[in-house]
Formats: sequence, C-alpha cells, structure tokens
Amino acid sequence: MHKVLCASIAALAAMLAPAVAADLSVAPIYNAPSSQAETWGGAYSARFGSGVWGQAKTQDGTTGIASGFDLGGAPVGVTSGLNIQDGKWVLGYESDATVTKKGGEIAPHSAWSSEAKERWLSTYRGRIGVAQDNWLFYATAGGALANIQQNAVSPMSGQTPDARWYWGWAAGAGVEWRVNSDWSAKMEYLYVGLQDKSYFNPAPTAFQNERVRPDDHSLRVGVNYKLPWNVLDSFFASKR
Repeated sequence: MHKVLCASIAALAAMLAPAVAADLSVAPIYNAPSSQAETWGGAYSARFGSGVWGQAKTQDGTTGIASGFDLGGAPVGVTSGLNIQDGKWVLGYESDATVTKKGGEIAPHSAWSSEAKERWLSTYRGRIGVAQDNWLFYATAGGALANIQQNAVSPMSGQTPDARWYWGWAAGAGVEWRVNSDWSAKMEYLYVGLQDKSYFNPAPTAFQNERVRPDDHSLRVGVNYKLPWNVLDSFFASKR
C-alpha cells in the first residue's frame, strides 16, 4: 500500500513540475527597477519668493550733492526656462518677472520729500551648471529690465509721480535639488545693477532735477515644475 501511495505522489509531482515552472517564468516575484537615468534636460516653469535689499544712489541736479538710501522688500515672481544636459554639464536659459513693490525714502529736502519704488523687475539670463546625482550647482548672468517710480511731495504741489524704465545686468549663482522627475526646489542669489536715470527733468516748480541709480541683492527660494515633452511636441506639431 505504501509503495502504491509513494508511486502516485511521485507521478503527480512529475506532472505538476512543468506547469509550476512555466507560471514562475511568466510572473516573476520581483521586478527590477528601470535603469533609465533622469536628466535635468527639458522646459520648466516656477514660482519663487525672495528677500531683497539694496541701495540707490542719488544726486541733486542743482547742487550736485550725492546721497544714498536703502531699498528693501519681499517680492514674489514667476520663472520659465529650458535646460540641455550633456554628461554632467547643464546649459540653459531662464527668464523671470517680479512685482517687487520695494522702495525707500530719499533724504528729505528743505521744501519737499520724495521716495523711490521699484515696481517691476525682469531678468533674462543664461545658466551653466554641473549636475551631481539629484543636485545641480550653477552660475547665471544676463540682462535686466526694471520700472522705478519716484514720488515727490511738497506742501504746495502735493504728490508728483515720475516713472522710468531701466536697463541693467544680472549675475548670481544657485543650487537646485531634484525632488522627483517632475519637481525640483532651488535657492539662488542674484545681483542686479541698473542704469543712472534722471527724474523731474524738466523739474516741476517745487522740485529739483534728481538722478537715481539703484541696485538689487536678492536671495530667492522657489520650486520648478518640469513640463512634459509631449506638451511641447503637441505645440510644435500644431505649427507645422
């Protein structure tokens, strides 16, 4: 009886072995992760907040006396850019727009007082960086465009505004950390130097002609969202 039972079990095992082996080969228990490496290449958009400090130099157009005043604020802005990666090197272009609302009070005159407010700042910069795993260390430089308004106040004339557009240059450096394939976070220092512009020229009756030359130092913290390439492909396909 025992011999018959053992023979039956051995025959059943021989019949089932090929089927079990086939099932295991079709559905392995562990799937190895993809070896495809993520890169910094692609287009992205971002939002950032920053702390801004700086100084504006002024010169009285009548007396020639020069002075300075501090500028400060905490603006927010948006950024867009494009990266191309070759090995560890990353080249890119980035532009941003910021509603700054930062300003400062100019040293008061005997008959009137004034303040300057930077209302808008945009930069257009190239970037070059070195990628190390999920980190990107980069330097950046390019042009800048700003709008600055000076408000002069006197008891006789009330408030008189005068606004100017400024061209300038920007340079800085930063570090970016890739959180996942879609998102990254960055911290960046940026210096912006602007032109010397003349206000109240010709001067109103109560005010003297005055020249203002501001500069900016900003520490920016933001997040970037990497746009999927198929969005760009669809856009260019519609233009053909």
